[in-house]
Amino acid sequence: MSRRFPIVVLYGSPFERGRQHGSLFSSSIRAALDALRERAGQPGWSAAEKVAASSWTYLLGQQPQIAAEIKGIAAGAGFSPLDIYCLNGFEFFDEPAPTGCTSVAVSTSAGAVVGQNWGGPVGTEEQLVLIVHCERGLQYTMITSPGTLGWVGFNSRGFAFVTNDLMLDRSATGIPSLVARRLIIRQRRVEDAIAVLRSIDHMGGRCYLFGDETGAVGGVEISPKAGVISLEGPAIVHTNHPVTDPLLPHECVDVAAAVYPSSQARLHTLNRLRHLLDGKEGVQRALSDTSGAPDAICKSFSADEPTQTAFSFIFGCRLMEAALSVGRPATNAYHDYAPVDPVLRHVAVRSA
Repeated sequence: MSRRFPIVVLYGSPFERGRQHGSLFSSSIRAALDALRERAGQPGWSAAEKVAASSWTYLLGQQPQIAAEIKGIAAGAGFSPLDIYCLNGFEFFDEPAPTGCTSVAVSTSAGAVVGQNWGGPVGTEEQLVLIVHCERGLQYTMITSPGTLGWVGFNSRGFAFVTNDLMLDRSATGIPSLVARRLIIRQRRVEDAIAVLRSIDHMGGRCYLFGDETGAVGGVEISPKAGVISLEGPAIVHTNHPVTDPLLPHECVDVAAAVYPSSQARLHTLNRLRHLLDGKEGVQRALSDTSGAPDAICKSFSADEPTQTAFSFIFGCRLMEAALSVGRPATNAYHDYAPVDPVLRHVAVRSA
């Protein structure tokens, strides 16, 4: 197959970029919010709104530019800012969002390579889009679901990040992961991203892996109680369970086994394939592996874990080149993607 992501290029202030986003995807945002409300039920939605309102007040004071972008999305799509914030905060809800992922950050002779297979319910890939934000002196690209700030991405400074859900302790205060990702994507170096994550309050468990143009790679595991724990390379691999000793006591083991039963198997296979992680092409081969299916790195649907790989993303930081596969890379070709020409000065929609 030869599917490609649609691309949206946005310019202007944070509010204006948000307004363009909301206007372009208003129908998809409405459908996503309707589905979220239905899953949560009225009591669950009301409880989530209370948690979101507290976090929103924190965001307004600490990160007004991100709050402005969310206000813009809301204005463009015809919703309240709190509605859009709820769409960006799965931590506000009791039920975990199933997005099992397999991630890699490796330092090679050709520079740092960062990659991920990102999972979701069947059909999730139909709603995904590349959104390119162009600011003065910086361009960053996020793989995004309409209405959200984005899942993973890279920037014109040669920096990229990926992330994995972890079933750890939770906090009712702080900011959701999607806001943290927007802070990360504006960084230049691995150590800058880690410093940002250490400076904010987190609402749930998470792993982040990074690479930059110097060839450096790094990562962190985060628990609201245990804090930010570093992961070090030269090759870091991760799935959906903690691997550092300080975080192990905080894992909700039964929940993790129910939500991500494939996590241990995917990590075992990835460790077995470490010899492939010698560059962008080797990472592609590893992320396309179907050994042990359906609980494979390139995951397919199963009754026990009803998600599958929705996209595969690989970024070579030195050359600033991405390889993207829509759907499972074992059956869908990777396509190369380079940052958008910075001379563009308008909103554009096109195919990668």
